[in-house]
Amino acid sequence: MAQTLQLTQNPIESAMRAGMSIDAIIGRLAYDEEFAKNLAEDPRTTMEKAGLAFEKESMDSLMLVDPKRFDAACEALFNLVDAEFLYKVAAPSCDPF
Repeated sequence: MAQTLQLTQNPIESAMRAGMSIDAIIGRLAYDEEFAKNLAEDPRTTMEKAGLAFEKESMDSLMLVDPKRFDAACEALFNLVDAEFLYKVAAPSCDPF
C-alpha cells in the first residue's frame, strides 16, 4: 500500500516542481533584464545558475496532473521567450556527430 501511495505522489510532486520552475522563470523575466538576455543566449546554463530546470518527466507530469496550468504557463512563457526556447532547453547538450 505504501508503494502505491508513493507512486501516486511522485507525479504530483514532479508536476509541482515543473509548475514552480515555469512560474519562477516567468516571474524573473518580468523584472530581470540580464536574466532575460542570458536566457535567450544560453538557456541551459542560465537556468542551471538560477537553480531552475525543465525535466521532461516533470513537464509530462504537469501536463497530466494540471493541463490548464500547463497551458496557461506555457502561453505566458512563450509570450516572453523565443519560440525555440524549449528546444534549446530540451535538446541533447552534446552533438553526436
